[in-house]
Amino acid sequence: MEISRIDRQYVEFDTTATYGDGTPATLTGVDVALLPPRRTPAADTTWTAATYAAPTATVLVAGPDADGTGALVVPAGGADLWVRATDTPEVTATRVTRISVV
Repeated sequence: MEISRIDRQYVEFDTTATYGDGTPATLTGVDVALLPPRRTPAADTTWTAATYAAPTATVLVAGPDADGTGALVVPAGGADLWVRATDTPEVTATRVTRISVV
């Protein structure tokens, strides 16, 4: 995905989840984070709640020169968008897409 330095754009993605045996998992919400490209989440990763209407999650992203109010601001070098689903005791994080700033 590409955005310009001044873009503010919604990103929607499917969050259908299943257990190991293939049965559907019920999610009550998901969190998102922007991480430097090719990095994975760690204990100190800052997560933000996404707008969630099963099975779709939505997050507003903004370029580095755009108004960042209510958005995840993508740094000039780009970032990977990650989603985290929590179903106690399990936590699963998955990379959604790479966002490049053009």
